[in-house]
Amino acid sequence: MSKWQQILAEQANQHGQEAVAKMLGVSKTVISQLINSKYPGDIARMQKLVEGAFMHRTVVCPIMGEIPLHQCDKHQNNTVTSNPIKLRLYRACRSGCTHSTLPAQKLFKRIAIQANFSVGNTPKRYSADAAYNRLERQSQSDGGGLRQLCGLLKDELKALELRYNKLLQQQATGRNQNDQ
Repeated sequence: MSKWQQILAEQANQHGQEAVAKMLGVSKTVISQLINSKYPGDIARMQKLVEGAFMHRTVVCPIMGEIPLHQCDKHQNNTVTSNPIKLRLYRACRSGCTHSTLPAQKLFKRIAIQANFSVGNTPKRYSADAAYNRLERQSQSDGGGLRQLCGLLKDELKALELRYNKLLQQQATGRNQNDQ
């Protein structure tokens, strides 16, 4: 029995097969088959799920930053594109992300963030009010209420964090090249 299967068995003993299955997004039967080395499906995918959930294995997502491996797999199977973050994830997973197991279908147009702010080449300004209003409308139309709005706001802040940190990194790289 491999290490990841041992850890899966330990988690199933501690928390129950049903709880572990729910955490991984698979059925209780799959957990039982994996523990007994009788699973007929994609073992590599199941190993990634277990390693991400219980062994703290992470990947750097181009949209969400560092995330557990099992969440990466979940985002790859996402088909909801009404949420702006989920739409960006959908596109990234299908346009050549190194962590995606999906075939690259089509290269989508990406919005580049410019680090140089010369005249006529300024990026679109971010409006927190506009973003909040958009997320509030989305939450109301989906019938999600306050809890969904909080989740949407959290996703928006994470995306903003990534863009901001990318700009800082680009500026630092530009300064380092100019200093040489």
